[in-house]
Amino acid sequence: MQRSWRLDADKLTFITCQPISTANLNAESDSPSNMIGDINLFLRIDDGADGLSPPEIVGEIELMIAEKNNQRRGFGKAALLAFMKYIAERQGLICGEFLGSLDEEMKGKLEGRGEKFACLSVKIGKENERSLKLFEGLRFVKVEEEPNFFGEFELRRMDLGVEGAMKEAGIEGYKEVVYERKE
Repeated sequence: MQRSWRLDADKLTFITCQPISTANLNAESDSPSNMIGDINLFLRIDDGADGLSPPEIVGEIELMIAEKNNQRRGFGKAALLAFMKYIAERQGLICGEFLGSLDEEMKGKLEGRGEKFACLSVKIGKENERSLKLFEGLRFVKVEEEPNFFGEFELRRMDLGVEGAMKEAGIEGYKEVVYERKE
């Protein structure tokens, strides 16, 4: 599904659907009735709060499980771990496409460190304790102890590896299935 939702070099979107058996995959598998949320990766250049640090690529994650009845069932954690594994396995390709969209000056500034993420980042409202707990449980660390001007905490994770966390969560992995929706 990623290719049909991917329109920009600085964005990667996956739709999260109810779990299904690959044997039962059909044209209705990604119908609105099976969709439960989405997960996004936005790529940006970070040169520090003062603008004086060497620029690096940061991947900012946004995760949403829309309906309350689908929350607190492990879907968000499973989607996040599978998404992070996908990102880790393809970070050279993802960053390479992003680099191709930049101007020559910025490409030059990123020389030697542009084919990988410096970190993954997430911004979470200070009142959203469940999301803070989810990301902190997956080794994301608050950048500052106080929320920013917008009332959000930024959390970052430097290591992209998730195999241990997947095993602890009882997630064996994920399987990519070639699928083309027929209208």
